[in-house]
Amino acid sequence: MKKLYISLFTLAGYLSYGQTEAQLDSIANSFNIHLSEVIINVDKPVFQQKADKMIFSVENSVLSEGSTVLEVLGRAPGIVVSQDGELSLRGKKGVSVMLNGKLSSLSTKELANLLRSTNSSVVKNIEIIANPSAKYDASGNAGIVNIVLKKYNIEGLKGSYYINGGRGRKNRLNTGMNLSYATEKVSLFGDYSYTFRGEEERKTYYQDFYNTSDPLLIDRSTKQHSITSEPLTSNNFKVGVDYTASSKTSLGFLFDAKIGRYEDKSKGSNLVYMPKNTLYQSIATDNYNDEHWYDYTFNFTAAHKLNEKGGKVDLDVEYETSKFRSMQTQLQENLYSQNGEILDDRKAKIPTHLKVFNAKLDFTLPFNDNNALETGWKSIVKSNTNPSIYETGKNGHWNIDPEATNDYKYKEQIHAVYANYKLALDKWQIQAGLRTEYTHRDIHQRTTNQRYKKDYTKLFPSASIKYETESAHGFYASYSKRINRPSHFDLNPFRFYDDPFNYWQGNANLKPEITHASEIGYTWSKYLIATLYFSQTNDVMTQVYNYIDNNTILVKTLENLSKSYHYGMTLTASVNPFEFWSMSNMFNLFNNKYEGNYNDNDINTKQIAFTLNSQNSFKIASGIKAEANAQYFSKSNIGLYKRDAYFDLSLGLSKSLLSDKASIKLAVTDVLKTNNFRITGENFNSKIRQKYDLDSRIATLSFNYRF
Repeated sequence: MKKLYISLFTLAGYLSYGQTEAQLDSIANSFNIHLSEVIINVDKPVFQQKADKMIFSVENSVLSEGSTVLEVLGRAPGIVVSQDGELSLRGKKGVSVMLNGKLSSLSTKELANLLRSTNSSVVKNIEIIANPSAKYDASGNAGIVNIVLKKYNIEGLKGSYYINGGRGRKNRLNTGMNLSYATEKVSLFGDYSYTFRGEEERKTYYQDFYNTSDPLLIDRSTKQHSITSEPLTSNNFKVGVDYTASSKTSLGFLFDAKIGRYEDKSKGSNLVYMPKNTLYQSIATDNYNDEHWYDYTFNFTAAHKLNEKGGKVDLDVEYETSKFRSMQTQLQENLYSQNGEILDDRKAKIPTHLKVFNAKLDFTLPFNDNNALETGWKSIVKSNTNPSIYETGKNGHWNIDPEATNDYKYKEQIHAVYANYKLALDKWQIQAGLRTEYTHRDIHQRTTNQRYKKDYTKLFPSASIKYETESAHGFYASYSKRINRPSHFDLNPFRFYDDPFNYWQGNANLKPEITHASEIGYTWSKYLIATLYFSQTNDVMTQVYNYIDNNTILVKTLENLSKSYHYGMTLTASVNPFEFWSMSNMFNLFNNKYEGNYNDNDINTKQIAFTLNSQNSFKIASGIKAEANAQYFSKSNIGLYKRDAYFDLSLGLSKSLLSDKASIKLAVTDVLKTNNFRITGENFNSKIRQKYDLDSRIATLSFNYRF
């Protein structure tokens, strides 16, 4: 293991080489040229570092074949995916996810299920935008991840088919196809994919509770262990048409459907020691969660060219309806109890229905070749209903649980206007913008007849400047103000049980996080990009654990702390050590510091951490390519808690077949089985340790055919 870490750091030594947007954009782009049945293909690198974003070319990555989109995101430079599917960028939480440039309105759990059920074969690129301009939504105080899906515009009938099978602790299967037919005026396209993902994980939670009079003494300890089987199946399809009405006007329509099912079958045990080394209670648990979702999106786009200078107007209207249903059963057997206590069994029916209307109008107005104005309007109107029913029972007799049963209605509107000015001079590129967003939120708890309303208007300025010398040196700086709003799931104050001893409870009084982010950078020709960044977040949301007295139930919720500081540096580069070997690297050194007060306890926690990502591609022989991705994440803090260091090494091999119309690929992720998820932390009156033995080592064999 030490040798692998040393090798990984050695790869970072090549950071004295790289690429910049100005130098290599014309070379890095992948393109197809049709010349009398001759197709010229130029591969672009897996990673491209541009001035405003990092681009991860998923379609050119051997390791991405057979993966879900969530798994691919976990291998993208600077991104970490938590056990619950939440993303962090450069060590900071609060990442907004966009699909083809459209902001997702799903909660973390719903979005994670969607990304787990989407195969990487439909993805073209992943764009990582750390400091967006005013043209983008202000949501996402850590930045934006834009998932760009494939689209086919070549004239005639084209298509592809893929199938891949994999094995971790359980079997996996993905298959699908896409078809497109294009003429000079009309382009028709559609695709379908089926996904089955078997998964088994092993979880262990420890918690020690301190004596309130003497914090050095432990009054009580708990240990919870479970093994889960988590099969997921999905059927995703979409159809669309693009129509070129004239040389200036084009129209488009898209229907996208995602239908899936996720099961969580968990058997485990819960041990309570009171005092520390004396068994007080032993309970065996048998939990089952069955989730279904039906997500349908209707999208209309129109684009009109205003003049020959590049002026244009773009209209985008979208309606999404997403139904989600969870059926839970949580059974337990009391194996031993000092006081003879028998806990209730639980079952629940949790349906939700999310509706989102999204419309935007964007104008690009160039004044001349050197300066232009971007301006526009956007509105999002969404609602969510969640009539949850929980029951408790013994010996087959069930009764409604009034503390968990809930009829929740959530409505939110966000209306925005923006203006963004761009100026290009001889050696200077300047951009400044202002975005205004009005937010109205209305929460109605019908069960308790409680109402929570909130209205606010925020201004979000942004600016960037870049200077390039004739000797290939470049300097840039940027600033933006951003917001991270709590989701409808975060705000729901009723209970969502993971098992009889753990439940999540939202907080209707959560405030949105506001972040001021800035960075400065230096580029040297095609060799080096270095960045220093700093951000301050006010009213930072962090997960806390509360313990209910006189029983063994642990409650997770979100609270606003005073503020957090996130600062660090990144080095990114690409190099070809040899003709057959290309390598892209990213090194990120950062510090997260949290300040505040919770339950009359002062909070002041910080942790210096670093991440290192090295993506390596090898051309072994004609038509044969190999790929290796190595990532190391040092110990880091997540709010009040710290995640242990971990390492991930993934390998892949591909071979072209049938005159480059087909390919076969073999990939193995987490080869050394070192990608585990472990959290420790002090929780005021207790110490928490969580260990996840993830189902992360997976071998996948894939076949792709294009026609």
